[in-house]
Amino acid sequence: MWVLSSPVLGLLKCRLNGRATKGAHKKTGLGTPAQIQAGRAYVASFQPGEGSSQAAPRLLSPLPLSEDQVAQETEEVFRSYTFYRYQQEREEGGAEVPMDPEIMEIQQELGSTGSQVGRRLAIIGDDINKRYDAEFRHMLKSLQPTKENAYEYFTTIASSLFDSDINWGRVIALLGFGYCMAIHVYQHGITGFLRRIARYVTDFMLRNRIARWIAQQGGWVAALDLDNVYMKYMLVVLALVMVGHLVVRRFFGP
Repeated sequence: MWVLSSPVLGLLKCRLNGRATKGAHKKTGLGTPAQIQAGRAYVASFQPGEGSSQAAPRLLSPLPLSEDQVAQETEEVFRSYTFYRYQQEREEGGAEVPMDPEIMEIQQELGSTGSQVGRRLAIIGDDINKRYDAEFRHMLKSLQPTKENAYEYFTTIASSLFDSDINWGRVIALLGFGYCMAIHVYQHGITGFLRRIARYVTDFMLRNRIARWIAQQGGWVAALDLDNVYMKYMLVVLALVMVGHLVVRRFFGP
């Protein structure tokens, strides 16, 4: 349930009682012009109640998010996704999955909405992970990323996932590829790289308007309402990821 701030409540009362005036914020202490505008945006989201001719105060949505706000949360979402996915693999594979202390340390940072979103995406993306991890890992093995070229490789392959449109299935695939790269570089002796890949993911989402798209969906928190989203996009992701060998040859071949 949304909690309205005092300025918004004040403006709402004025509107409902027919007492809103041009200078109301000066008399009632509603705040700055920017706060007044924010309050009007909230009030504009109220719709008439069903079966009633009078407006019923029903808040439909919060203030719209910006892509910058989404970007600020992206690193936390990715780290949480990485932690929970690694935890799943450790539970399933046991000793076959090598210990990665950099990922285990993420546990100290969890507890917010961003961490819940990362966990949710790791769960509903489990089928995508199992089907396409081998392809991602084959690409990484062929490319052998280093600290010097990892960003170039990451952005080129990530771009192939979004060459037509944006949807949650592709977003999950992007997080999955970032996770595979983090595991790959650590197992090849490059430590301290997880946070750098988290920044790669954030930067890529900003530059390619993915953060804007997520903001339009309501922000990362919208992912908490997804239900088996991979079923809707499985064929699309399959078509994209299975051309991985072609991506490697096209962009990085001799």
